[in-house]
Amino acid sequence: MRVTEKFEIALPKKAIDLYRWVTEMTDADYVSYAGAHKAMGSYFSDGRFFMVNVETIGNEMIVQNYALQEHQSDHVKFYSENTKAYVLRWFPVVVGVPWEMEVRAKGSDRCELVCTIGADFPNQLLAFAAYINGLGGLFLRRHLKEEGRAFAGDIERKSRSVCES
Repeated sequence: MRVTEKFEIALPKKAIDLYRWVTEMTDADYVSYAGAHKAMGSYFSDGRFFMVNVETIGNEMIVQNYALQEHQSDHVKFYSENTKAYVLRWFPVVVGVPWEMEVRAKGSDRCELVCTIGADFPNQLLAFAAYINGLGGLFLRRHLKEEGRAFAGDIERKSRSVCES
């Protein structure tokens, strides 16, 4: 399952460094982006960037262990192959979770942030159960709309302050 949403940013694409934004994100930033966000930590190891996020989507507590797979100033792609989702907060299930963000030009003075998140289940039974429990992706879409809107706003604010300094 994959969900994608787009969010306007009132800056030209060239003014944004998505890689810098994500690697400088703090726990306080992360928690402010969505009510479901509980905690975040990040670090570099052997030149690679890693991020651990804790959040609640629908009825599930989720602990994601992201590794940055690809990055440019306008594109970041993470994958957490060992995400633990606690179904009904009790039953742990390990799933893969992709998270990708890209900045696309929408003219000379504006762009859009394209966010994609999803879940890769180890078998069809778990995928079906998650689909039913998550109301067909409703909780995931709702969460992405909230956090993506906040991501775009923060990216715009921080990028604008870098341009002005």
